[in-house]
Amino acid sequence: MIESEKGFTLIELLVTLSILSILLLLPIITLPNLASTTHQADLMAKQLKEDLLLAQQLAMSTGRQTYVRVDNQLQEYAIRFSFSEVYLKRTYLENGMSIEPNTLSISSISFLANGHPTHSGSFILRIDDIRYRYTIYLGKGMISYKKL
Repeated sequence: MIESEKGFTLIELLVTLSILSILLLLPIITLPNLASTTHQADLMAKQLKEDLLLAQQLAMSTGRQTYVRVDNQLQEYAIRFSFSEVYLKRTYLENGMSIEPNTLSISSISFLANGHPTHSGSFILRIDDIRYRYTIYLGKGMISYKKL
């Protein structure tokens, strides 16, 4: 009796599956390394926006004016009520990070007790060669940013 079963052996299937899984994993391993700087910069930009919104919410919840003070020399920014009363201090995560004035001075970012900003305008967040423009609007106190 002649068996005419045509199929693959277990070893052939295992070799094929292992080669296929290696080929599928290569892009996943190498792609995050290519975009890690951009991804890290995007996360830092989002964190700065969240901290600005925190300062705004803090002003409304406490009924006090809050200030966002930027110090590029010390590589940090702080949310504070007064010079001596600091609520949050955050250091820059990258050495090439800086916050630069555009139409809004970085020393005049503050929110009134009702959440409205005292000044409107824009400033630039620079992380190495990646730039983001933040805009603070009067009235509703909306804060937006976009990558340049």
